[in-house]
Amino acid sequence: MYDYGNIKISYKMAMKKIKSFAGTNVITKELIAKSVAKKPADVHKGSCGKLLVCAGSEGMTGAATLSVLSAMRCGCGLVTLACAKELNTIFEIKLTEAMTLPVLSEYGKISYSAKNAIADKLNQSTAFLLGPGLAQSPDLRRLVGELTEESTVPLVIDADGLNALVGNKEALKNAAMPVIITPHIGEFARLGGYEIEDVIKNGDRLAKSFATDHGCTVVLKSHRTLVALPNGELYVNALGNAGMAKGGSGDVLAGAIASFLAQGCTPELAALAGVFFHSLAADIAVQKTGEYSLIPGDIINCMMYAIKETQDEMKI
Repeated sequence: MYDYGNIKISYKMAMKKIKSFAGTNVITKELIAKSVAKKPADVHKGSCGKLLVCAGSEGMTGAATLSVLSAMRCGCGLVTLACAKELNTIFEIKLTEAMTLPVLSEYGKISYSAKNAIADKLNQSTAFLLGPGLAQSPDLRRLVGELTEESTVPLVIDADGLNALVGNKEALKNAAMPVIITPHIGEFARLGGYEIEDVIKNGDRLAKSFATDHGCTVVLKSHRTLVALPNGELYVNALGNAGMAKGGSGDVLAGAIASFLAQGCTPELAALAGVFFHSLAADIAVQKTGEYSLIPGDIINCMMYAIKETQDEMKI
C-alpha cells in the first residue's frame, strides 16, 4: 500500500504541474469535479452505470482485462466483458468482480456472428467500449463498422476498434450515438490518412479538424494528450510522466473514459475526466515505482487515490 502522506505530497506536486503549464485550456480538477460527485446514500449498482466492453483476443487478453479493471476502479456499477467464447475461462479467472458474455468466435477472435448477442446486451447498458485487444480481420472490420453506426448507447472506440475503421471513418459520422475515439499518434495517422510526422507537428490542428468534421470527441494520446471536442474546443493535459509509455496504458485510459461515460457524464466530461485521473494516478504511482518500473497495473491501483484526493480537495 501507498503511504497516505506521500500520496498527498504527490497530488500537490501534480497540481503544481497544472498551475505552471503555459498553455491554454489545460484540464484542471475544477473542470472535471462533477465526474466524481458524491453518490447519494440510496445508490445501487444498477444506478452507477452499466458498461459493456467488447475486447480481447488470443494473445491479447491483457488489454481487455486492464480496461475492465480500470472501469471498475473509476466507479462503474456493472461491467460486462463480451469476449471470444474460447477465452471465457481465462476472463472468468482474471476478472472476479466483472461479468463476462462469451460470444461466437473463431480462433480466439470475436466473429461477426456475435453481433446480435452484443446488440442485445447493448440494450441493457449505458455505455459501450469497443476495441482493446480485439485483433484484426475482415469479420471484425464489418462488425466494428456496424456496431459504431448502430450502437444504442454512447461509445468509446480504442485500439483495434480504430484500426477496423481505417477506410471507413464515415461510420463515425453515421453513428446514432455520441462517439469518443482514443487513438495514439500512429492510429490517428492511419485513421485520418495523415503522415505521422504531420500528426506529431500539428496534432492540435488535426485533432480539432477531425473532431468537428466527424462529430466525435478525439482523445489524441501522446506525451501531451489532447482532447478535441466536436464544437471545436481543444484541451491539453499537463499531467503524466514518461513511465506511462508502456503497452496497456491506453487500455487503462479507455476503461476510465468509458466508466465515466457509463455513469452519466457527457462525452466531453467523460473524456476530460478519464484523461485527468489516468495521468494523475500515474503521477501518484510513480512516486513509489519510479518512472522506469511503472506499469499499467500501478496506474489502476492508484486510481482510487487520484479520485479520493480530488474529492477531498474539491470537498465533494
